[in-house]
Amino acid sequence: MSQIRHDELMNRTAMSRMIARYYRRLPFGGRAVGLAAKFEGGQMFSLTLREVLQRDYGVVAGSYSYGSLMQPGYADIHTVIGRYVSIGPGVRRIGAAHPLTDFSMHPFWYNSALGFVDKNSDVERTACVIEHDCWIGANTLILPGCRRIGVGSVIGAGSVVTRDIPDFAIAVGNPARVIRQRFEPADAQRILESRYWELEPARVKDLLATFRDRKSALG
Repeated sequence: MSQIRHDELMNRTAMSRMIARYYRRLPFGGRAVGLAAKFEGGQMFSLTLREVLQRDYGVVAGSYSYGSLMQPGYADIHTVIGRYVSIGPGVRRIGAAHPLTDFSMHPFWYNSALGFVDKNSDVERTACVIEHDCWIGANTLILPGCRRIGVGSVIGAGSVVTRDIPDFAIAVGNPARVIRQRFEPADAQRILESRYWELEPARVKDLLATFRDRKSALG
């Protein structure tokens, strides 16, 4: 997911590209990017929003995903968001912590923008992959210890995620703990092997209908 894919329902407009080019010089630049996304049909469909996130914030977002982590500044650098991800309001992804082993933990001593250390100084900023078709509930906080949220997993609203979450798991609480799996292992494996998230929505619709029919036939 290192490149922005031009899927058939994704949009880019000339006006939005202009906003993306100059938004850092505009007053209320974040709102301007939101407006650019609106011109292109919203966060699910906006290529310009994805360009800004990748170019200026180090965040890669797949097609048809939406939510608060798609707002500039809500996800730390090295965040990768898969396709078809649903993210509630107020979700944040933090990729760094204050340096506990240093004599002082203040940003003066690791943030070069404050003028006391050179530009190569910084705390470690971890990467996190939020896999395809996750649902992350409102006001969830994803901390540096979490490097992966699995395919099709659910994070309950208000959770604090401190470690990796497996595929198709439902996790809630502070710290977030897995309370159950969405599917039986055989069904989960079948879904993973289908790689349906790589398909366009019309084809996914047909595939999901096949899964549902099979499940009904098996009772």
